[in-house]
Amino acid sequence: MATTRTGPSYRAHDASGGTLRISLLVMMLTVVGLLGAGCSQISAQMDGETVTSAPTESPAQPILVTRDWGVVDGMLSVVVMNTTDRTLHSADAVITARDENDVLVATSLESPEGGCCPVVDLPPGQQFGFYLDVGDSASDITHVDVAYRNVAWAAADAVTENPLRAHPVRLESDAGETVVVADVQSTAAMVPQASVQAFLTGPGGELVAVVAGRWFCFSEGHHEIRMQLLHAVPSGTTINRIVIRPVTNDPDGTPLHCAGPAETG
Repeated sequence: MATTRTGPSYRAHDASGGTLRISLLVMMLTVVGLLGAGCSQISAQMDGETVTSAPTESPAQPILVTRDWGVVDGMLSVVVMNTTDRTLHSADAVITARDENDVLVATSLESPEGGCCPVVDLPPGQQFGFYLDVGDSASDITHVDVAYRNVAWAAADAVTENPLRAHPVRLESDAGETVVVADVQSTAAMVPQASVQAFLTGPGGELVAVVAGRWFCFSEGHHEIRMQLLHAVPSGTTINRIVIRPVTNDPDGTPLHCAGPAETG
């Protein structure tokens, strides 16, 4: 972007031709100054220095902010948050996990399950959890990065009241799997589709795992649901919270015909 600088004009009245001479002198000094700056940069580059200019734009803000991550039984869980003032209509997350030497341990692009990791209809201030099966090398992970593609934002006035509430009932766990039992209450006549996520934490408050699922056909009233995680969790793990929200953007595009009680997807 070009920048135009303006300044005061100077005019001399004490002798004939004074204005021209002063103008020529100013022009010569300006040219010398520019040549000196150019020579200074060339000299610095020849000496091996790096010459940079100050940035003119602030760096882009992340789509979602990563708040926490944890590993249990070979599974990586990541919690992100929408810190903007708009609802994220849809996006696909790309999770990358590395070890202490910055060597790649796992990426969601190579997930055998496929379809990892979409997020839809995430309101401002709300969190969302991803999970990725890594295997034995999950214990080597020391840092996690999350990038996003196919990002679409909802209109500024698209936020609506959530008619669903969920409360933990109990946590069932044995050697091979974990089940979160939750009570869901709906104040709407029918919610065709909802995203349900349970966040499990350890005795010290650290993230253990995210248990997530898509559920359908919540009629008005109470519903008990069972959310299954095919991994064992350590003793002392508790249900920190359960988040439930209606989903209006179905990535699968499957028509829904709600004729009965809530069911898992």
